[in-house]
Amino acid sequence: MKHINLLIKPSSSLCNINCDYCFYSDVAFNRAHPSFGFMNIETLEKLVKESFFTAKTSITFSFQGGEPTLIGIEFYKAFHSFIKKYNTNNISVNFAIQTNGILLNKEWANLFKQEKYLVGISLDGHKEIHNFFRKDRLGTGTFSQTFKNIKLLQKNNIDFNILCVVNKKTVENLKDIYLFFKNSKFKYLQFIPCLDKLDNSTGDYSLTEQEYGFFLDELFNLWSNDLKNKKYTSIRFFDNLLAIILNNQAESCDMNGHCSVNTVVESNGNIYPCDFYVLDELLLGNIHSTSLKEILTSEKAYNFVKSSLKFDSECKTCNYFNLCKSGCRRHKNFQDGTYKNRFCNSFKYFYSKNIKQLLEIAHSF
Repeated sequence: MKHINLLIKPSSSLCNINCDYCFYSDVAFNRAHPSFGFMNIETLEKLVKESFFTAKTSITFSFQGGEPTLIGIEFYKAFHSFIKKYNTNNISVNFAIQTNGILLNKEWANLFKQEKYLVGISLDGHKEIHNFFRKDRLGTGTFSQTFKNIKLLQKNNIDFNILCVVNKKTVENLKDIYLFFKNSKFKYLQFIPCLDKLDNSTGDYSLTEQEYGFFLDELFNLWSNDLKNKKYTSIRFFDNLLAIILNNQAESCDMNGHCSVNTVVESNGNIYPCDFYVLDELLLGNIHSTSLKEILTSEKAYNFVKSSLKFDSECKTCNYFNLCKSGCRRHKNFQDGTYKNRFCNSFKYFYSKNIKQLLEIAHSF
């Protein structure tokens, strides 16, 4: 394999905050072992060794949770010592981490800068909005610590992006949130629609199709108006749309029309095909008993990718299918056999209002 992408969960589902909409907490409690605890050094070394044995040209190591900084910085120092030990063929490596930012300090900043990490920080907006759903175990809002440590990253010129979970509060306060991000000099933004539970139950954070469609339209208006004034902000969804219009491949997996095996590694060495499906029935194998290459080329991995190719019959005649490609597998209804994306009408609303301007923007780059 030329390139492999690893999404590693060194702290399993353990986290120091208790977000109302956390999809991974829901996923974890739908398997026999909600948490596998912290990853031990033996598993870490085995994973790094297997990765360099499998990849031919490049590897991306990404850390996520739960909260990946809970395991402590010494774990990451050991990780980088294993990188030096096993990367004997000078394979290209990239590092990333997705964190709530609460535990970051100068030592973490030094590590990120030295090893050139791309840091993703979860921040839902200004204090009132962020604290509504993102609270610690005592019910206290987490904005102040997170925002303070984002400033630490900025001060040290560390590459980072903001991941904002789109929920009902986001839709109601979008303009204020966008202006807050702009005034904070955040240049790279991701807006991810929150997920309902695996059993399809909802919460006070849940989005309707109408709300998400309105959100996309309003966000595009704010973004495109800035673009006209030569004030470009990278928003991942729009960047990927422009790439598709220009006949390039989308970087975001949910916009390519099918899943791939993203190699999610739980702390005990279990490997799953996707962060949304770290479930017992989709366990592909464990690196302590099966080689990484065997896991990634297994029939079970193939069948997961194959299942994601299914889409609703309406997609065949949709004017926007080439942009949407039916969307993320996790947003499709596999229960009733229609495979319809739950945000289908959101996208139709957004594209019908903005397709002309999207095409103009794409061809002006």
